[in-house]
Amino acid sequence: MNYKKSFNFLKKLPSKLNAFYIKKSKLNVKVKNKSKSKKNFDPVTNFDRAFEKYIRTLINKKFPKDSIIGEEFNDKFSKNHFKWSIDPIDGTRAFVIGAPTWSNLVSLSYYDKSVLGLANFPELNKFYINDKKKSYVFKNNKSFTLKSSRNHNLKKIKIIGNFHGTLSYERQKKVIKKFGWSFRLAGFDALNYCLLAEGTVDAVIEANLKPYDILPLIPILKNSGAVVTNWKNERAEKGGNIVASSNKALHMKILRLLKPFT
Repeated sequence: MNYKKSFNFLKKLPSKLNAFYIKKSKLNVKVKNKSKSKKNFDPVTNFDRAFEKYIRTLINKKFPKDSIIGEEFNDKFSKNHFKWSIDPIDGTRAFVIGAPTWSNLVSLSYYDKSVLGLANFPELNKFYINDKKKSYVFKNNKSFTLKSSRNHNLKKIKIIGNFHGTLSYERQKKVIKKFGWSFRLAGFDALNYCLLAEGTVDAVIEANLKPYDILPLIPILKNSGAVVTNWKNERAEKGGNIVASSNKALHMKILRLLKPFT
């Protein structure tokens, strides 16, 4: 696998995406509800579609033989074992109300293992990325190596998460009660995991994620020293109920607490 070519492509992508966003930002945001149920609101905007179309064009130009999966358009399959994943706007709800925490998520998987990831935050003017061994945050043309926390004391950790309407209110209360005061519901989407990779929080617990929600974040987390699986301690690449912890000792403790809910 040519890590260097793929890494350089991802590293150059944020500046292109940010310029694309500035150009498109002159347009009005148009919002539609993708949900088939009138009771649920699953927003998609013209910006989601425009971002994904643009990213697909760039990938197809540079890596024409690779597969591509994305949130808004049909999957493209090829015979090789390289697969790109795109979440054009992770945090569409935040985007719609003007909150700056939304991001562009792009990843590359090899034999269904996520190996390179990018989380770009246009409004925060920073992006997170990993290479073979390390993970980095780039801000104001400066890069910083990411290191997750070594804290595994359940009484002193900070946990954030979101159940995305999957668990009943009663089950949510039971999960939160397991962790006590350290658990806070927060809707920062991909930024939750980036904060974990930085060492700002110690764990993220979420439910009902799609593969493209988590694929770009897996290698960023792992190369910062963090651990990410589903609630059953299986690989996270397929999405579902996800838990990410800053270190292995903490991860095992959290998995034991989550076991009754799996």
